[in-house]
Amino acid sequence: MKASTKKRCTRICVGLFFLLGGIEYAVILPTLWLYLEHRFDAEQWFFGVVFASFCFSNLLSSPFFGFWVDYTQKTKAAILFANLFEIGGNFLYFVAWSKYWVLGARLISGIGAGIGAGIFAQIARTTTEQERTGMYSIAMALRQFGLLVGPGLNLFLRKFNIELGPFKIDTYTAPGIFMTVMWLLLEIIMLIFYFDLPKVHSIENEDFSEYSINSQTESSLGTKNQPKHFQNHGSINGYVPNKIVHSHNINGDLSTTNSDLENEKLLNTVTGGLHEPLKKATVMDKWHLAKDLVREEVIVILASQFMMFFNETAFETLVTPLSEYLLGWKEIQNSILYCLVALEAILVFILVKKLSYKISDRWLMVIGVAFEGFALVWYLLMLANAKPHSSLVLPTLIVGTFVIVFGIPFFSVANVSLYSKITDERTQGIAQGIQRSVTGIAMIMGPLWGGSLLHQLYLMLGVMAALEVILGVLMFLSFHRLKEPNKQLPVPYDEIISDNERTPLLT
Repeated sequence: MKASTKKRCTRICVGLFFLLGGIEYAVILPTLWLYLEHRFDAEQWFFGVVFASFCFSNLLSSPFFGFWVDYTQKTKAAILFANLFEIGGNFLYFVAWSKYWVLGARLISGIGAGIGAGIFAQIARTTTEQERTGMYSIAMALRQFGLLVGPGLNLFLRKFNIELGPFKIDTYTAPGIFMTVMWLLLEIIMLIFYFDLPKVHSIENEDFSEYSINSQTESSLGTKNQPKHFQNHGSINGYVPNKIVHSHNINGDLSTTNSDLENEKLLNTVTGGLHEPLKKATVMDKWHLAKDLVREEVIVILASQFMMFFNETAFETLVTPLSEYLLGWKEIQNSILYCLVALEAILVFILVKKLSYKISDRWLMVIGVAFEGFALVWYLLMLANAKPHSSLVLPTLIVGTFVIVFGIPFFSVANVSLYSKITDERTQGIAQGIQRSVTGIAMIMGPLWGGSLLHQLYLMLGVMAALEVILGVLMFLSFHRLKEPNKQLPVPYDEIISDNERTPLLT
């Protein structure tokens, strides 16, 4: 199979993974609260616990899968293993006999979702920095497309009311068995069509290596016709890795002889060093490389990720019970709401992909934070003291939700993309795992915060608005550091030495 075909198939598989992640979220979440309340008489706070359990197990598994991918450099095996947890968790959700079984089901499914860290690392290694933001945008847009398709599937699944042996397939259990089948199909697709692609920098290094060999060979073979003072520079006219040319080559020893034997030895040294396989880094080496995670810009990005997703998930947890309390909405209305939200998000992700080629990641983050801050102030002023079935409730929710959904893609895509650019490529799996763990902590605390303060909106929204202000201050103070580092390509020696350096010291 051609390399381009493998690349296309692999990216389709990655897209399907994020698509199913969005579908699972949109299929299960709108009915989860009603499932717990009507089937198992669960309390409202328990809904927050179940909602957060998925994020909790995701938090624990993300660094594990990230480390796995970094150490083995193989993503496929990790994905196939992780999907087994998705299959098992959703099947347990289908056969649950108590609310604690539902809790366990979401915990198991969250373990499988942790492989997203490894997939993000794979995207970082197999894309250039110019196209990386766009690729992350596509992946996240596909997840949002899943959120768009999910509610439509929910309208279909809610009509089920059949018996399957001792199990009943109805409005509440149909999402579980449906997602079990979907993840099982994805497991088969991944097994056949997913490939571990080579790194982008490996391809670039091959080009540099070819250039280096030619430069070395031409330089050495051409010393016969050069003045003697040029021969001393012959071994470093092109860029050559440190391991390839020994110090005695640079010091001029090669210029003392022009025999074919010496030229052959030089060529063998160059080609042999280039094709020598790199030793696999040890576990301790990789943890040592992860020390760059304590830099200021990395900490700011991780802190901003926490604050943003804390606010987002707190409000997401609040939407379903709040819409039921203030508007009397049921699963159909909530499914329609999620459908419209996903449609808007997809359009914004497409917009972000276009803008990513013209606007830097840090400015995209600023746009996202500005919209999120406005939405929270809007809710604090208009929704905190709202009465059930008030005429202002629906317009307030529409405007606030529109603004929040518009801002999230700007921030989330740019945040992940910039993070991948300022962290070491060799530890992308660990780095992405840590970032997703921070996100997981936020997605645990957010639902617990939002689920317990339904009737204390001033307190809930006030804390969220304060976090947004803190986020803005952090970004302002560290704005000059929130950019990808400049990387200089190797320059041929002849292009950087001046005319004075070419003049012999002794004439």
